[in-house]
Amino acid sequence: MRRSDSSTTQPFKTILTVAVVFSAVSLAAQLRVVDLGALPGANFSQAWAINDRGEVAGSSGAAEGVVQHAALWSDGEWIDLGTLPGHTFSHGIDINKRGDVVGISRSTIENTHAVLWEDGLAIDLGTLPGADYSTAEAINDRGQIAGTALSAAGDLHLIRWDDGQMIDLGPLPSLGTFIGGINDRGEIAGFSDQPTGARAFVWSDGSFAELPALNGSGFSIAYDINKRGWVVGYSATPDGGAHATLWRDGVPTDLGALAEGRLSVATGINDRGEVVGWGYNAEFEPRAFLWSDGQMVDLGTLPGGTTSFAMDINDRGVVAGFSNSEEVPTAVHATIWTDRRRE
Repeated sequence: MRRSDSSTTQPFKTILTVAVVFSAVSLAAQLRVVDLGALPGANFSQAWAINDRGEVAGSSGAAEGVVQHAALWSDGEWIDLGTLPGHTFSHGIDINKRGDVVGISRSTIENTHAVLWEDGLAIDLGTLPGADYSTAEAINDRGQIAGTALSAAGDLHLIRWDDGQMIDLGPLPSLGTFIGGINDRGEIAGFSDQPTGARAFVWSDGSFAELPALNGSGFSIAYDINKRGWVVGYSATPDGGAHATLWRDGVPTDLGALAEGRLSVATGINDRGEVVGWGYNAEFEPRAFLWSDGQMVDLGTLPGGTTSFAMDINDRGVVAGFSNSEEVPTAVHATIWTDRRRE
């Protein structure tokens, strides 16, 4: 076997490092960051999901969150999706290619219902018999919806809605279970709080598969899944930290961080395998990032801002999230990041 000579390989390592840095700088120079504003009279908005038409689902309202409604950004303006009758709060969580939005509406935490907004109409997806709590947290392009619901006995169940029909997929490991995404194969990603820490999972064909942490035994959290079944989130690292994580065929990959020793969290993945999320920079400021081709790039903020979060990315590479700015320093506005080269 031929041994590598450090004097020979070092120039190549230097060239590779310079190439990666140049690529990151090039992307940053081509980014267009757009403030989507908020509903009329509101000073707060968040973008949680984006489809390939560029429509954004999220919420908008008062900065303190007392009055918040699910909202859809389409054709350059926000549409207030409202609440179910008698409710005061709603939140849009996901959107599919048809522009259908799913989320929650409630009057109190105990009285929370899963909602589908279709053509602007709020549809109550119902609850399990004898209970009054359900959530709709993800929707795929086939119109299947994934969420949770309490049973009359008080345990939390995994729920899927097909053509409006509620299908009980069985009890979940804990009340602290959250759904991250559902792909067009009907595979559902999420995580459940456990006595030893949260555990990411994928539900497929009636069974759960746990997703291991980067360190093999620590916590893991899943936030999204694409059509290939690739899952993203974050998990415990061998050095005691936590990094954005990509699971392919159940095997975790460390996506790194914006700065050494800092937390990073992956929140969205498109069908091209591009990943977005947020992480702390060297100054401990949370910043939106894009991970692509093995590198993580800080997407920056709205002008004058210090904080940004990326939540989703569509197949055109448009990123949706939220950021503060010089004009809105104490709140955030829904934000999209686009690469001018792909517009």
